[in-house]
Amino acid sequence: MMLVVLLGGCGHSKTNAEQVTIPKDPKKIKGDITVWAWALEANYLEKDVLPQFNKKYPNVNVRVEHIGVDQVYQKLSAGLSIGGKGLPDLVQVENNRIHSFTNKFKDPFTNLNQLGYDKHEKEFSASKIDGLKDKDGNIIAAPRDLGPVGVIYRTDIFKEAGVDPSKIETWDDYIEAGKKVVAHTGKGFLGTYNDTLLRVLLQEQGKYYFTKDGKLDISSPEARKAAGVIQKMKDAGLITYTNNWDGQVAAMKNSVVATNPGAVWWSGTMLEQIPELSGKWDMFRLPAFEKGGVRASNDGGSALAIPSASKNKAAAYVFAEFATTDIDSQIKGLTNRGLFPSLLAAYKKPELTANQKYFNNQPFFKKFADTVPDILPVNNAPKELDVRSIMTSEFQAFLLENKPAEKILIDGEKQSQRQTGLEVSK
Repeated sequence: MMLVVLLGGCGHSKTNAEQVTIPKDPKKIKGDITVWAWALEANYLEKDVLPQFNKKYPNVNVRVEHIGVDQVYQKLSAGLSIGGKGLPDLVQVENNRIHSFTNKFKDPFTNLNQLGYDKHEKEFSASKIDGLKDKDGNIIAAPRDLGPVGVIYRTDIFKEAGVDPSKIETWDDYIEAGKKVVAHTGKGFLGTYNDTLLRVLLQEQGKYYFTKDGKLDISSPEARKAAGVIQKMKDAGLITYTNNWDGQVAAMKNSVVATNPGAVWWSGTMLEQIPELSGKWDMFRLPAFEKGGVRASNDGGSALAIPSASKNKAAAYVFAEFATTDIDSQIKGLTNRGLFPSLLAAYKKPELTANQKYFNNQPFFKKFADTVPDILPVNNAPKELDVRSIMTSEFQAFLLENKPAEKILIDGEKQSQRQTGLEVSK
């Protein structure tokens, strides 16, 4: 028994349909495939997934090439520009990068719906999988990790300052709590160095830098509301400029900040680089703009795409399918690498719901998992990275040069329009 599908456009330079067969018997799927991935995901695929995968698919030889994130994108762009030559059979791509390739190249990635992946669509959060579809609604990359956001905070500092995190329901509550903590410690309440906080606050309202049809939407009413909250934080002396990633880690390590409104993947860095503060961190949900409002957002996450030029799509597909839908593998990725799964079934596993000693002996991962159904989907448009670079510069002007938060939206939108040529939403 075989599943036979037709794929159109193998590689951006090909137009003839191509027949792909996926035998029902795993042992009949054979051949070599190459995977490009970086850092934790490469380790996950090679060490957590591959041993179990080969038990089911013994005749597929998978070679995972560990390549830096920038190099992956450079090599992918170069390969697509010459018709798909030199590309792997499977490649890790971040959600916010996927459409930069679909916008620039014709059919760069295989339509996974035609290989049967659409049967898994409901197994993932809508906010994750919606960002991995082409303009026709086809899934073009298999969803891997997710970055649900919450407020990671110092339990000891909150207790000393007399702040009860369970009472923090809105951003106004958060700001008032921050004033108490800053008065107690003489230090900051949160640290930042780029536009992440702004993007988190936008997605919490179901908004982003782009509308669903790809127009610029940086100065929307929701963006102005987010800017107003951030301006209040700065005016209250709550924000510490941390310069870069290492500076952010140092601020947490040295008790310069008491909170980090950040993604769950911060846990891996904290366990590795801040072990001395074990037991002193916990998490509460993002505050809402109004009481009873949405308290969820996302930052980060990647997927696995099959370049249309792959010579062994059947083997590439079953490996991608296994790596993204096998529950035990997802849990290994979380416990071994700190990679938070987007597969909803994984959230019911005991490892994910267990209390974590480092995080105040609380079910840290479950708290993040509980926010996932509330994360609103947004449009990570092809020009995302260009706009994020502009908005990071604007945000730094806000932090370091006292530029008003609302002004950075107006100027950032104008500069983004000039640089990208995108129309501004009315």
